[in-house]
Amino acid sequence: MKLEKKQILQKILEAIVPYWKLAEWFLLILNEEWNDELIEQLHNIIKEEIKNINNEKDRNNIKQALQKIQKKECQEKQRDDEYLEDLINNI
Repeated sequence: MKLEKKQILQKILEAIVPYWKLAEWFLLILNEEWNDELIEQLHNIIKEEIKNINNEKDRNNIKQALQKIQKKECQEKQRDDEYLEDLINNI
C-alpha cells in the first residue's frame, strides 16, 4: 500500500470529523501506527459508515468535502506531472 492512500485517508477523516464522531478516533490511530492491513480496514469501515449516514445534509456535506479533496488531489497530481514533464524535456 502506498503512502498516498494513508494521506488520502487522513484527509478524508479530517474532512468528516464534524459529521462522524469516530473519525477523530480513527485519525488518531492512523497517525500513531499504520500498516497496509490497518489502512485497508479503516478504509472499509469509513466507506460503510458513510453509506449508513441517514442525515441527508451530513451526507451532502461529506460528499462536498470528498469532492474538494478529489479536486485538490487532481490539481496536485497535474502540477507534479507538469514538473516532471518539464524536467524530462529539459534533459
